[in-house]
Amino acid sequence: SPYAFTKAKNLELLDNLKKWFNFKFEILYFYNVYGPKQISIGNMATVIGIFEDLYKKKKPLTVVKPGTQRRDFTHISDIIIGCILAWKKGNQNEYMLGTKKNYSILQIAKMFKTKIKYLPPRPGEIRESLNTDNKARDTLGWVPKGDIIDYIKKSIVS
Repeated sequence: SPYAFTKAKNLELLDNLKKWFNFKFEILYFYNVYGPKQISIGNMATVIGIFEDLYKKKKPLTVVKPGTQRRDFTHISDIIIGCILAWKKGNQNEYMLGTKKNYSILQIAKMFKTKIKYLPPRPGEIRESLNTDNKARDTLGWVPKGDIIDYIKKSIVS
């Protein structure tokens, strides 16, 4: 995919910059970030942002078929803490900032207790995202505190 290709090339470039110029960097991967002021409209909108926008407009939530796609969701506050820890430690590492829990898109949509409209399947749709790496926890001491279910219940559907 274009995403995988550009990711691989960017990692290759960073490794070369490190060798050539002693360039220092940290790489952080985010898993479906949600929270206040999330993007809710347009090509860069998040799943939770789209659902929240539709919910507030009293429109059915749009779920790409089959809805069993699973995602790991991470609160923006946890992401910010992870970025600061990686910057402070400066270990020249890659870190996965995810909660190690995932939910199906349909599970999340049903939490809004509103109508759901199914969209046709998308070619190349990722079936699952789940952080299984412990490096952020072990090296940085990063532990996510946010929970997507609590966020939906307390911040959106209250």
